[in-house]
Amino acid sequence: MVGYGTRFNQKLKQFSITACIPCFNNDQTLSTVINSVVSQKHKIDEIIVIDDGSSDSSKIIAQSKSDKFYANDTNMGRGYTRKKAVESASGDLILFCDATNVLPVDFLNKAIRFFRDPTVAAVSGRINNHSNITGIIPRWRGRHLFKESESYQRESIPVSNLTTYGTLMRRSSIEKVGNFDASLTHSEDHELGRRLMNGGYSLLGIPSLVTYSIRRDTLTSVLERYWRWNGGIDGKMGLPDYFRAIKASFKPMIQQDLKSRDFASALISFACPHYGYLRAKYNEFFIK
Repeated sequence: MVGYGTRFNQKLKQFSITACIPCFNNDQTLSTVINSVVSQKHKIDEIIVIDDGSSDSSKIIAQSKSDKFYANDTNMGRGYTRKKAVESASGDLILFCDATNVLPVDFLNKAIRFFRDPTVAAVSGRINNHSNITGIIPRWRGRHLFKESESYQRESIPVSNLTTYGTLMRRSSIEKVGNFDASLTHSEDHELGRRLMNGGYSLLGIPSLVTYSIRRDTLTSVLERYWRWNGGIDGKMGLPDYFRAIKASFKPMIQQDLKSRDFASALISFACPHYGYLRAKYNEFFIK
C-alpha cells in the first residue's frame, strides 16, 4: 500500500517547473545565477532568460545557457519583461530569480511542498548578502533592505507584498488575475500581489528559504533600490510623505546604524528620504 507521504511526493513531482531569469546588463553575475538554478536538486524542465535591452554581453551568456531566450529591442521595464516571461513559460510553476541572486541547491525542494494548497500562488523567502559581498553598502542594505537581523519563529508566514527576487509561483494563478502589468517599471510585484490576494490567493514567506544577492551596488544604485522598494506603485511623494520618510530615516534607520556604531551607514540612511523626494519630483516633471 502506498502511503500518503509517498502519494504526496509523487503528486509534487508531477508539477513541471519553468525557471525565468530577467536580466539587464548583468553579464558579471548572470552565468553564476543560471548555474545556481541548473544545480537545483529538484528537476527544472526549462530555463528562460529574457534580456531587457542589455548593452553588455548578457545576451551571449543567456543564449548559451538557456532553453529559451528572448531579447527586448529596448529597455521595456520590469513589468513588461516579467509578463513576457509568464507568457513564454510552459511549467505549472514558475521559479523567478533575479539575475543578481543565487539560490541554494535545496531551494525548490523547500518551496514546492507548500503548493499542495491550491490557494497558494507564491512562495518566497528571505534575501541576504552573499558571504563574498562585503563593505559599507552591502552592510547597509543587509540591515535596512534585506533586514537580515530579523528573526522568525514560524515555518511559514502569510505576507502582503509579493517579491520575485527568488520566488516560486503558480502560473495559473498569475494568468487568472491578468499577469504582470506591462506598464510598470517598478512595484510590479507589489501590484500583482495585491490582485492575487484580492482574487483569494495567498502569498507565503518561508524564513528558512534564503536567496543570496551577489550584486555589487553603488551608492546611487542602492538608493535607487530603496526608493523602488518603498516608493509605491505611482512613485509619488508629496511633502507629508517626505516628512514621514525623514522621520523614518532617523527612527529606526539611523538609530539602528548608530547602535551598531556604523556611522557611514547612518549617512546613507540620512540620504534615503531626500533621494526619494528628488526622484519622485523628477518623475513627476520629466517622465510623466
